[in-house]
This record gives sequence, C-alpha cells and structure tokens, in this order.
Amino acid sequence: MKKLISMVAVAALLMTGCAKELKVTPSENLKVEYGEKLDNTKLFNAKESDENVKVDKVEGFDAKKLGEQEVTVTFTDGEREKEEKLKITVSDTKKPAIELKKESVSITAGDKLVLKDNIKSVKDPVDGDLTYSDKAVEKDGYYIDKGKLDTKKAGTYDVKVIAADKNGNKTEKSFKVNVKKKETAKKPPTSNNAGNSNTSNNTTSSGSSNYNKPNNSGNSSSSNGGSSSNSGNSNGGSSNNGGGQKPVNPAPHQHSITVTGYPDVVYSNMWFDTLAEVDNWVDNNPCGPDGTWAGFGYSAEQCSCGKWSPYFFYITYWE
Repeated sequence: MKKLISMVAVAALLMTGCAKELKVTPSENLKVEYGEKLDNTKLFNAKESDENVKVDKVEGFDAKKLGEQEVTVTFTDGEREKEEKLKITVSDTKKPAIELKKESVSITAGDKLVLKDNIKSVKDPVDGDLTYSDKAVEKDGYYIDKGKLDTKKAGTYDVKVIAADKNGNKTEKSFKVNVKKKETAKKPPTSNNAGNSNTSNNTTSSGSSNYNKPNNSGNSSSSNGGSSSNSGNSNGGSSNNGGGQKPVNPAPHQHSITVTGYPDVVYSNMWFDTLAEVDNWVDNNPCGPDGTWAGFGYSAEQCSCGKWSPYFFYITYWE
C-alpha cells in the first residue's frame, strides 16, 4: 500500500515538472502617446505566442510620464501565467489648439483694445484649457505677442497668440489688427468771392460708401429765377425810394444752401447752373474734393438764385 502511494506521488511530480511553460513574445520598442490609455493587445506578438494569451495585469505604467518606463506585465492563457518586463516610451506629439473669434479686428486710432477678447479658446488635447499670461511662457500657458502694434497709429498689424503645453509643445496663430485713421471735424473751404461762402461747419463720419446720384425732390428752394429778391441792382443804378434819398449799392448776392437730416454733411461750395453739371463735376472727383475719400453719398441743393451746389454725406476715408 505504501509502495502504491509513493508511485502515485512520483507520477504527479513528474506530470507537474513536465508541464509546458506559457509561450509569450513581448513587444519591443513600444511607444505610447502622452495621456493615452495603454492598448494591451500591443504588448505582445499574438502570432508568435501561444493561443488564448492575454494580458492579466500591468504594473508600473504612467501615461503622463514622458520618457522610457519599465513595466511588469502578467500574461495568461487561463491556466498558465508568465511575467515579463517591458520597456515603454511615452512621448507627447500633440500640440495645443488655438481658436480665434475673428481673423481680423478693426478699431479707430486711440480706441481701447483688449487683444485677449478675440481669443475663443486655447486648449491642450490632454490637459485641457491653458491659462493666459501677460508675459511670455515656455510651458503650460499662452500669451500674446503684440509685435509692432500701435493702437494710436493707423495701419494694419500682425498679432501672434503663442501657446505651450506642459511638455513644451508650442502652437502659434496670428490675426490682424486694423487701426483706422481717426476722423476729425473738417471745415469746408471758404472764399471771399461773392457766391462761394459756406454757412456751416460740418463733421465727417464713417458710413455707407454708396455713390448716390442727387435726388432733389422736395429739397429745392422756392426761387427758380436768375437772381434773389434781395440782390437788388448790383451796378448801383438809380432808384427812387420816395424819400429823395441817394441811391445805394446793395450787398452782392451770397450763395447759400442749408441741408439737414445727415450727421456728417460736407458742403462743396461749388455752384452750377444745372444738375447735369453737378453730376459731371462729382464724376470727375471720385475721391472727393481733396482726394482722400474712399466713398461717399451726395446730392444737390438749390440756392435762392437758382444755382445748384452738391453736398456730401456718409463719408469714409482710405486707411
């Protein structure tokens, strides 16, 4: 009986010792992207390993630790197990993303400008939102490089947004700042010659650049004659006022029109006999009387003497 038990024990020992070791071929030079979950199927070569092999557990892996790491992987086929040491390299190749509200921003010279207001978001694909800094940063934040921007001087400037993630990856994105010339009050030219005086100082302002032909319905003065009722006899001819007084020379006629309804009327101080002459003069001055206008609307008004004078509104200037 004792002999039989000994034989069974020896047989069991022989069977255990002869059990075949689990065959697993670990992967080499394995690379993982920063922040990504480890794909266990890539930790070994399934074609060169036993059937039904899978990863049971992984110890020592950190997806947010850059560089080479040694990890311990336990493989199993359900009955057998085997531990292997693997080397995994974690690298960060993804750059931050910058999203702008507009590709260009326009202001008038002297206006306040907050560049950060044009930034919609700055994010790292793994670590999320990056924090704004008013100084240059090399990691974990973003800042704005103003370049040669001068908000008091008209011109077009390039501004850069520069973002850096925790691992030093950088992204740049530019947008333009258009600084427009500040429009100031302008006085129309005056003349000492009769028939060339202006009655108002006018302020220009930005607006529509439509080029409108005159529309004078309801805007003309009541007189269609060749002279004003106040003009009198400019040659001082004899006149009997019934009181025996000496005849006097009346003041020469002064052309005058008044326009309302626009915030930025500019008078031309030019006088013409017909509207066709007005149109012809404006067509020959497409950039305005002083050559600096980018666009405008215009119409014409009639003096009491019958002369027509063009006036302008909705004026814009070249940058």
